[in-house]
Amino acid sequence: MNRRQFLGAGGAIALLGAAPRPLRAAVPARIVAAGGAMTEIVFALGEGKRLVAVDTTSLYPWKAVEPLPKIGYLRQLAAEGILSMHPDLILADVDAGPQDVLDQLGHMGARLAHFTAEHTAESVAPKIGFVGAAIDRKAEAEALATVFKADLARIDAEVAKIATHPSAVFLIGVGTTGLRGAGTGTAAADMIARAGASNAFGDVGGYKPASVEAMLAANPDFIIMMQQTVEEIGGIETVATLPVLAGLDAAKAKRIIAMDGNYLLSFGPRTAHAARDLAVALHPEAEIPALPPRAWTA
Repeated sequence: MNRRQFLGAGGAIALLGAAPRPLRAAVPARIVAAGGAMTEIVFALGEGKRLVAVDTTSLYPWKAVEPLPKIGYLRQLAAEGILSMHPDLILADVDAGPQDVLDQLGHMGARLAHFTAEHTAESVAPKIGFVGAAIDRKAEAEALATVFKADLARIDAEVAKIATHPSAVFLIGVGTTGLRGAGTGTAAADMIARAGASNAFGDVGGYKPASVEAMLAANPDFIIMMQQTVEEIGGIETVATLPVLAGLDAAKAKRIIAMDGNYLLSFGPRTAHAARDLAVALHPEAEIPALPPRAWTA
């Protein structure tokens, strides 16, 4: 994790700089969010009006975030663009970086709240509390986290009732030259497990290239891809006929699940609903009740 301090699922507010300093007492009026989940949480807490800029992974709620200035991609931030927005607070999610940019922001006196945790659904409730503390909405965050944990527990209980455990692979990259799948320790791996399936690419860690031969040997029951990737390729029918996938039983049967990447992998307030949707797709024979609609999932 480079030089990041690993803090577990609880996270912490960190001011990065030459020496730690206490957070300013004033409630931040101008917030920059780096990470789709950070943006979603701010809106879910009813404080979207305080956001003055977001990163390019912040896609929801679309109508509200689309007009906002963009500070670049989450993992490739630049200090100058962020500081040009004159933020009172910079909210940064787990993968925000590079680290030298975060350090630079701290050295330049920026108030930076950087959440650090493992890529799991269990990190969402602490992340909500983290944001609530940073923007002075602790009570609202506690209420939101309570509802989220109840939704997640409900899905866990429903999935636990299912006897079948199909294998699945999440492909983050599909091209003429090969495949790139999600191994252990990834957001995709956590969601596959939570939805009651086994990760066919679980013998490696992180996102790694996979040979066609290795994929044929694993022969997963389901292929999971980002909706954006599927659309770029030309739809599920086209994906199923790609030479690198055509030999798989999942491709032949078109057991290809396309889900919005932000919804599935950002670990924000909609994660319990995303886990339910993935579980439904992986277990078409099961009857998994829908979760109650929430204001932040509308």
